[in-house]
Parts: sequence; structure tokens; C-alpha cells
Amino acid sequence: MSDEPAMPADMLLMAERRRRLGANPNAELVRVAHAQPSPDPPGAVSQEPDELLEDALIAEATEATAHARPALTLFRPLAQVSFAAQHWSSTVDHEALQSAIVCCPVSAAATRPFEQALIAVVPMALSARPEGVPTLHVTLSADDIAAVEQGVRRASRASGLRLVRAAALPISIAGAEPASAGLAAAALSAYRTAALIHAWNAVFGAPPAGDLERDRDAAAVNLLSTLRGLLGET
Repeated sequence: MSDEPAMPADMLLMAERRRRLGANPNAELVRVAHAQPSPDPPGAVSQEPDELLEDALIAEATEATAHARPALTLFRPLAQVSFAAQHWSSTVDHEALQSAIVCCPVSAAATRPFEQALIAVVPMALSARPEGVPTLHVTLSADDIAAVEQGVRRASRASGLRLVRAAALPISIAGAEPASAGLAAAALSAYRTAALIHAWNAVFGAPPAGDLERDRDAAAVNLLSTLRGLLGET
């Protein structure tokens, strides 16, 4: 496999055009001189061969770039989760809840701004990917990470770290019984979504919203009930 970097789409396009013109310098003139107009349906958009080629090259390059972008998967073994310090009350301590379940990287190496910020909000770094045990996890795409990094740059430190922690919250659980995993996934996904919306609201500098607080509280109560049942901490 070649180690040469992939050529950008615009450079591919220019190279292909030069190749075609080099093979027949008059190709463009002949094509234009002998082109016959053809009626198009009303509203139709006609594309020249060069335009079609450009679209194809850009689409191919974009797809290749997307496949090359690394995703980041974070884990939290369920055996390391406990809500013993989370008091039974009408007020939810979201910071304590999120700290109890936030997922961790498999390596302490931090090469991206997101990973560097993650160090401040996760309790540990795992030495290896958990295998054969119930594990909370979440996978963030390159686009997810880029969006969070953009939010962190524009936010205060406190708001930025809340956004990073919300992004690292689990969305499902692996290695559990199917019925339990299904219940947990619904509760985890609902709470992560509510926490992210709440965190983005702060990043954008919007005033606190009562409906966002209520949604996050309701999702947290449901999540606590579900996970406490799985952990036997009822």
C-alpha cells in the first residue's frame, strides 16, 4: 500500500483535465464546435462532462476522507460504576451523576484538543479495551469531536468542560442481558441527549431554560432508577 497522501479533489480534477487536453489539444475546441443543442425539460439542469467529472472526483475524495477520519470510542466498565454517593432526593446532582458514568479513553495519550480536555473530566484512563464484562460505552465520530472542540474554544472553561463531559456520556451498554441492555440504552441515550442540549445552551451563552432543566432532571431520574436496578443498589 502506498504511503503517499491522497490528492485533494481539485488537484485530481486539474490533473485529469491536463491529461485529456494533452492527449488531444483540440478536444475542447472540437467538442464545443460540434456540440448540438438539445431541448431540456423545463427546470432541468444540464451538466457538461467536465462538471460531471468534477462532481464524481469531489464525491470520491470526500468519501475517502470521511473514511480516513478516526472515531473515538470511550468505555466505562459497569463494575466501576456506583451511585452510593448519589443521595435519594428530589434534586439531582448532575455533576456527580455524570462523573459516575462518564466514559474513559483506552489510552492516557492525548493528541487532540478534545482528548486533552477529556482528561479533566474523566476519572481514569483504561489500560485496555474491556472485554467480556458489562461496559458502558460511546463512540464519537470525527465530526462530533470537531463540533465539541469548536464549542470549547468559544465557551468559558467551566461550560467547555461540561460540554466535553456530556459528549463522553455513554449511549449504550455492552455485555449485559438483552432485556437489560435495551432498557439501559433507552435511558442512557435520553439522558445524554438532554445533557448535551443543556451544555450547548450554556456554550452559546443562552439564559437557563426551565424546560431544559426539567427534561434533564426527568431523564436523570429515569437513568438512576434503571442503572441502580442493574447494579443492585435499589
